[in-house]
Amino acid sequence: MHHPTGLSFRAGCGVVMCWNRLLGWLLLINVLLVPALTTPLARAATRVVTDLQGRAVPVPVPAKRIVALRGALGLICYLDLADRVVGVEDHETRETEWVGAAGRSYRMANPRLGRLPVVGSRNRPDAERLMAAAPEVIFAAGGDLRFADNLQRQTGIPVLFVDNGDLAEQRKAFFASLRLMGMICGAEARAAAVIDRVTAAVADLRRRTADIPAANRPSTYIGGMNFRVAHGLLGTSRRYPPFILLGADNVADRVSVDRGMVKGRFSIDLETLLALDPEIIFVCEGGLELVRRDLCNPAMGELRAVREGKLYGVLPHYYAASPDTVLAETYFMGKVLYPERFADIDTATLADDLYRFFVGRPLYAEMTQIFGGFKRLETGP
Repeated sequence: MHHPTGLSFRAGCGVVMCWNRLLGWLLLINVLLVPALTTPLARAATRVVTDLQGRAVPVPVPAKRIVALRGALGLICYLDLADRVVGVEDHETRETEWVGAAGRSYRMANPRLGRLPVVGSRNRPDAERLMAAAPEVIFAAGGDLRFADNLQRQTGIPVLFVDNGDLAEQRKAFFASLRLMGMICGAEARAAAVIDRVTAAVADLRRRTADIPAANRPSTYIGGMNFRVAHGLLGTSRRYPPFILLGADNVADRVSVDRGMVKGRFSIDLETLLALDPEIIFVCEGGLELVRRDLCNPAMGELRAVREGKLYGVLPHYYAASPDTVLAETYFMGKVLYPERFADIDTATLADDLYRFFVGRPLYAEMTQIFGGFKRLETGP
């Protein structure tokens, strides 16, 4: 018997069965695809944000996979987001002092970072390695607009400028970066907590020192500063954040500098330092060995601070805000410059409290073992 359509009943049943089977396969594929399309990456909403260079960039939020370049990694760690980092610059994997893991609090507190894939160097990020690490966002605390635009074009990954700032005159940039990164990563509460902690410390320092008469503020100076390379006693800094926070009389601020500085840091000549003759000298311990060599110069012995044994070591920190080390340093300097105003401060206890808050581990003993710690320096042979 023939079906009016020209197909046998058996053939028609076969078509129906094939159609049903096809629908079944499509339904199965849909069931399998839906979870894949609702992974955290796919579920993240895209939001257009403005970075600290004024660039409008679409970014998936909240970002769960992060790369932080050119000094931005510390900010990520202060926000307690180190577990989201998927790649690092090559220097972060070294176990060497200062340039590598040793001496930088955020790296010491997060050893996992040293085992992550390398995504290039500070000066030359590798686009292919970045794509292989597959971050959802790249933060960069240095470079120009061309750097960010080129890297974003090469990788197809959003690149956002942030700024480490400092705790004094560039504090707003530091806070703005924390807020931006916190918003993108869903860490707004932590960003607010960090900002509140810094704000409270700055207010406390001002309360302790604001009414000290100028005549009771001893002249001071910091040497041994690191910029580009290590420097001895003549490597110093204008507008040094801890001095600003204390209202200290930094003799380097009196020097007219007609050449380029590196974030306020520059080399002074010996004759100028001798003429300024600060009452108290602090030494960044990153340059301590070079300073000790400088002190072998008989001319250095003419400095009042050297004659009177008023040289003090402080822990080094990068150009960045480094709030844990910088605040600990500032309170130590306060004890030296205005001892009666900071008599209640135990430097080691405060330092560990700050390290614990900002990076999650008490690190002062380890820092002291590496550099020497906050202390008076011996100037004799």
